[in-house]
Amino acid sequence: MLRQLFVLIATGCFLAASGQYRNDNVAFKTIDPSELCATLEKNKGYILLDVRSKGEHYDTSQSPGYNLGHLKGAINIDIRELNQRLSEIRTYSDKPVFVYCSHSQRSRRAGKILADSGFNKVFNVNGGMTAIYYTSAGKDPCLQTLVETSNPYTIISATELSAKMAKDKGPFILDVRPDSAWSHISLNPKENAYGYIKGATHISMNDIPSKLSTLPRDREIVLTDIYGDEASRVAVYLMKNGFTNVSVLIEGVDRLLLSDGQIVPTKKTMYVSPVSYELLNVTEFGRFAKDNKDFLLLDIRSSEEFANKHKDSWRNIGHLQNAINIPSDQLSNRINELSAYKNKEVAIYSFGSSPEVFAAANLLQQQGFQKIKVVIGGLFNLRWTAANTKGNAWLTSFVTDVPEVNR
Repeated sequence: MLRQLFVLIATGCFLAASGQYRNDNVAFKTIDPSELCATLEKNKGYILLDVRSKGEHYDTSQSPGYNLGHLKGAINIDIRELNQRLSEIRTYSDKPVFVYCSHSQRSRRAGKILADSGFNKVFNVNGGMTAIYYTSAGKDPCLQTLVETSNPYTIISATELSAKMAKDKGPFILDVRPDSAWSHISLNPKENAYGYIKGATHISMNDIPSKLSTLPRDREIVLTDIYGDEASRVAVYLMKNGFTNVSVLIEGVDRLLLSDGQIVPTKKTMYVSPVSYELLNVTEFGRFAKDNKDFLLLDIRSSEEFANKHKDSWRNIGHLQNAINIPSDQLSNRINELSAYKNKEVAIYSFGSSPEVFAAANLLQQQGFQKIKVVIGGLFNLRWTAANTKGNAWLTSFVTDVPEVNR
């Protein structure tokens, strides 16, 4: 699933009954990370409120890919404790409160709680800590100085990695995903569909201790994987064993694929794909859909999700306009319904980047469909990108039938 749905499932903080994005610039203001420093300067006496877990805030989370440091001076109150601990920040009810988390889902929920509790100057930092890393990638020194971390290694974005690779003696890129995922023989079709950074050497995380002597100590080592967790664990291990120049690609290859090729222009040249069908991030899909009208848009979610009748209400987020719904578990038996599209473009999506969407692409390919595109991140990420990344609000025009509770 899409980076564990941005920690929502892990924390139990699902799309709140108050709506996913409808409180933006109503109950609280939203700001892009590129505007954060200037907005802080204009709002003297502010506090920064980190509503992630204590482990995430202090870089001690058991999921090390979520250990992204924190903003200097931030107060940490876990979203799950916020209602009970409001008294700790009550003196700021008339002062600016800047709320953030990892991807700005929990911070939105927190912003609504604060607004409903009498705080009247609440700001949500769109995209959270992950977006701050991407925004500050070598071009925003103010943001860089705001981040404080106890991680012994450096976290870099795909843009920064691209710049390092362009140098005469670039970094040693080490991919530490499991052997089965690297060899594309995993039982998970998503892992098999995810490629690697060009020039990367592969040693699985479990094999690192026995192969430590093969790694260079005179070059920067950039660690990659699929999501960032294995890479972060290996980074700590290397630093403990005397390696001094170690970096981790934030959220691994998954984040690279979720990135827009116009924002990371070297995306196609630095990434090696193991599949012949195309992986599009949601903005790339949006541009494709604007320019191409005669294509099949296939939604493989359950019929309950497509009709906004799923028992988990947070999964009911509408669908893309003109999409045909054939649930993944019915696709093999209903493939003949798509025969008219065999020589046309086919774009497949699900709720997020579930394994089923890649299995569907494989099935269509086996049945002779040649122009297949998978929408990385699916419907959830399309809506998230529209709400959180500057200049992408236009993507909401592709979404229809969103229940009021999840708007």
